[in-house]
Amino acid sequence: MNRFFYTFGSDSGFPFQNGWVEVHAADWNEAHEKFRARFPGRHENTVNCSFFYSEEQWRRMDPEHTWHGYQCYVVIE
Repeated sequence: MNRFFYTFGSDSGFPFQNGWVEVHAADWNEAHEKFRARFPGRHENTVNCSFFYSEEQWRRMDPEHTWHGYQCYVVIE
């Protein structure tokens, strides 16, 4: 199982502000399906977040230690 990360800025239209959701899935398709099931897009064919990252991309950015004031809101298994 892989970890995928969906981030949010300060837009009040996002499910959360200034943080992220972690999704455990086999691949990007499954991750997007799980995320969209929990947090539907505001517009057709969109994902309701600022950005999304693979586990490798996330590890290189190290947001747990560099994004002060941000937090993980939900882990979707």
